[in-house]
Amino acid sequence: MSAAREKTRELRFAATLSGVITFRMLGLFLILPVFMVLARDVPGFTPQSAGLAVGIYGLTQAILQQPFGWLSDRWGRRPVLLLGLGLFALGGMVSAMADSMPGLIAGRALQGCGAIAGVAMAYAADVTRPERRPIIMAIIGMGIGGAFLLSMVLSVPLANLLGLGGLFWLTVIFAIAGMGLVMTIPRAARPVAEAQWEGEFDLAPIWLLAFSVFLLHGAMTLLFVSLPPWLVGNLGFELSGHWKLYVPAMIGSVILMLPILRKVGANLSEQHMLPLAFLLLAAAIGLIALSSGLAVLALLLTAYFLAFNLLEAGMPALLSRITGSRGRGRRMGIYSTLQFLGAFAGGVAGGWLLQGYGSETALLSAGVVCGLWGVVLKLLSKRFFLTGEKG
Repeated sequence: MSAAREKTRELRFAATLSGVITFRMLGLFLILPVFMVLARDVPGFTPQSAGLAVGIYGLTQAILQQPFGWLSDRWGRRPVLLLGLGLFALGGMVSAMADSMPGLIAGRALQGCGAIAGVAMAYAADVTRPERRPIIMAIIGMGIGGAFLLSMVLSVPLANLLGLGGLFWLTVIFAIAGMGLVMTIPRAARPVAEAQWEGEFDLAPIWLLAFSVFLLHGAMTLLFVSLPPWLVGNLGFELSGHWKLYVPAMIGSVILMLPILRKVGANLSEQHMLPLAFLLLAAAIGLIALSSGLAVLALLLTAYFLAFNLLEAGMPALLSRITGSRGRGRRMGIYSTLQFLGAFAGGVAGGWLLQGYGSETALLSAGVVCGLWGVVLKLLSKRFFLTGEKG
């Protein structure tokens, strides 16, 4: 196959898989901004039970990422993707028909059982060349980012129109649409031939990246727990207008990100980029807590999204080379497990810091932790990742 046709095939596959994940994440993100308000009308509501309903999705996701990855190594990626989306749809049905908080919690837990994030990354890595993976992962990541931004715009209007039950039925529709896209992916794709990493069966670098994504998603969840009330309370910027800040920042970050990823992918040098991206992430989050104007905040959010997107694309690309094709689903399951545990931990920590110490302390704490990890990652990357460089 010519290089041009191979590139087109990879981009088409990435766009399809990004669509699958986007439908699933849109179903998730539409619920989050309005759940705590709408759930007040559900019998048995308490803040603690509603918080559990939000968080239990991430917990069941984390628990089942590795089993789903193991299954995908044996059954194939496509059947497991369909299974996961089916469970997500079933959980949406249970949640939509729930008439009590225990029913909502059960439905959310069942939605989380569709733990296919690691499977999707493994599938993307199976059929793409190593030098193209940062761009492919970025396309998939942009689908997730697009789902988040779209949810910020549509969540409140759709909630007013459909109510909580209607939003959950919408998640069912999105899951079914995702299953339709999965059916367009070839049943058995031959993994791309590639040289195996020397430390293929050494789990230490895998755990290093897994803890990195734990911090990345923990900081992200903490940011969106802490930032909205800070914008309202400190800057008088109402919640309904927050998307006007997020959307331009995300678009600007994507424009800056793509040329960086092309260069990183061509050189297979993600290990050099990751510590710098963590330091940029730390600076952006920490300075957000000290900013006092929307213009400065917009620039800082652009820097944050740039760092986040570089890490979100670069870490799976590097991980896919570490794992090689054999057992890739199971090993990427470790990564995805820590990813969802990070989101769960970030929400808990963010809520605790916000209640006890305020938004500024929460954001500064996340910035300090990410900055320290950037330094640690710089020191450890030479030991664990140097063998992955090109000849």
